[in-house]
Order: sequence, then structure tokens, then C-alpha cells
Amino acid sequence: MITQRVKDILRDETTPGTVLISIFVDIYGMEALEWDPETIHMELEELLGSKMPPSPFNKLMAAIEVTTSDSFYRDLPSFIRLCNALYDGTLHVGTFDPADAVEIAWGVAEALLLWPPLPDEQEPFDQKIVGYIQQALRDEGLARAPGILSIGNMPMKEYEHVQESFADDPVMFQAITELERAKIEEIERIVGQRLSLAAALFNEVKLDNGDALAAVKRLQQVLQLASEDRTKLRPV
Repeated sequence: MITQRVKDILRDETTPGTVLISIFVDIYGMEALEWDPETIHMELEELLGSKMPPSPFNKLMAAIEVTTSDSFYRDLPSFIRLCNALYDGTLHVGTFDPADAVEIAWGVAEALLLWPPLPDEQEPFDQKIVGYIQQALRDEGLARAPGILSIGNMPMKEYEHVQESFADDPVMFQAITELERAKIEEIERIVGQRLSLAAALFNEVKLDNGDALAAVKRLQQVLQLASEDRTKLRPV
């Protein structure tokens, strides 16, 4: 039975794509992942008895693309587009909308939930994507990556450059490192909050497939451990 609460979650602009696709598959089955977007939109509006808001619909379609193709891991334009869509449901057709560090962090988190790389896969992302992640971090003044973005971590020479540049000004060096720490903590806070929301929604709707909730909890643990390790290893 499709409850009113499930319908509300499907319409909610804050619902993560991982939750949306899990509910969608729970209702329609795995074969529905092969439907075209128009059919999915029509079926959802019939189910809801109202218009399907664009933001959750775009998140759902992004989650489906991550699950059914390798474009998130192998194609840079797709990676950027999917990060934006998974973060807040934005989809700018025909215009370039760069994904910033927090959008990338959440996009990677959801991709790891939806379609994680194989355990023995050394380089799951195309090098162009890794380069984009690194540049996005640099553009925001980060010499280290948030835990979830270890794939885009900066080489130590980034920190060495900062240390060399401000070797005679410890106050400025401290200010730079503190600002970086605050930015990383903010990104990790946002990702952590969204993972907690996903876990709470999975607990609430009680889907037949419990794997999604377990995956969210595992990623929460990994993010926490990565954050702790980053703090321990921070240069002083």
C-alpha cells in the first residue's frame, strides 16, 4: 500500500536521490529503471495524484543514470551534471553549471551508495574527473579533500607550497589552515546531515529491500573514520 507519507517523501525537494530511487524500485520493480523519462514522469504523477516537482524528479533521474550506466565515473560532463542534479535537483540544459566542492562531495556519496566501484578497482574515476575534483578543491582554497573526496585529494606539495609561502608568517599560515579546516568541516557536516536524513527516511518507510539503509549506515561510518584520520594527520 502506498501511504500518504510515501507520496510526501517522493514530492519533497530535500529527499535524497538514493531514497527516491529505492522507493521507485520498491513500487514499480527493477524493470522500471529502463523506462523512458516521460513514462516515469507520467507514472509518478498518476501515483501522486498531482504534479511531480522538478527537483525530486531530476534527483530520481540522476540516481537512475548513476545506477544504470558508468557515466558518473567515466565522463566528466556527466559527472558535473549528475553532481548538480543529485545535490539539489538543478538541471541546466544547454548551459554549463560547474559543480563546486560540496555538490561534488554529495554526488560522490550518493554514487557510492547507488553503484559503488568494485573493491579491487584502483582508479574508479576517469583521470579528467579526478583532475576536475582537484581543481574544484583548489578553487575553494582546499589543499586537502573532505573524507568523502579522498579520490580527489591534493598531493602533499600543495601543503608544502603553503608552508613555504608563509614560512615567515605563522599567523597567516595558521589563519589559512583554520579557514581550510572550517570549509572541510562544513562540507562534511552537510554530507553527514544528508546521510542521516536518508537513514531516517529508510527507517520510516520500511522498504522491502533493506540493503539501502545498511549502505547508508556503512557510508556514515566511513565518513566519520575518514574525518578522524584527516584530523590526526593534519600537518602542524
